[in-house]
Amino acid sequence: MTFFANSKYKFLPIGEDGAIETEPFLNAAAEVIPFFDVLGSTAFSPVKSDISGNISKLRKKYEENREAHHTLQMIVDREIEAKTTKVSNSATDALLWLKRALEFILVFLQKVIEGEQDLTKAANAAYAASLKRYHGWIVSGIFSLAMKAVPYREDFIKALAKGASEDQVMADMAAFMGVFEPNVRTIGEFYKAKGVDSDATV
Repeated sequence: MTFFANSKYKFLPIGEDGAIETEPFLNAAAEVIPFFDVLGSTAFSPVKSDISGNISKLRKKYEENREAHHTLQMIVDREIEAKTTKVSNSATDALLWLKRALEFILVFLQKVIEGEQDLTKAANAAYAASLKRYHGWIVSGIFSLAMKAVPYREDFIKALAKGASEDQVMADMAAFMGVFEPNVRTIGEFYKAKGVDSDATV
């Protein structure tokens, strides 16, 4: 089974109300972390650490009150109401950064599906479209080094295949994207609607 088909937890389709259930989303997001091992485990270790940290913060908030935090939107709405979206370690901030990291994966995979052969180019395009504008020069420098560790397309597909064919990899990737993209887009639209997106850099 390919990387995408082998995951235990998967992102759920977005319903008409746009609500994203917290626990299934966080479980699925955690399954994405090993994707960075395929891109380059050492080079992307800071990204993996950041994603893991943000998932942990959101899980902690969820466990505080599972009923009141049943969806991601409910978590953010409660912090907006309490005026705690900008406090240290807020769940709103954690989800924002998690969304940006997932956008990196989203754009990168879109480039792969579109047939981009140079994965370093695809990774740079993904970084420019997701995280770059929020990173200061130090963090940007770390990412610049990571981009140079991105494997050749052939090796990348082989690592995702786990013995399956390239056609199967691409089919499973497309199926994954069909659900993954609406989840990421919905979070982005929600943040803009609520006015809690931020241009602050790190």
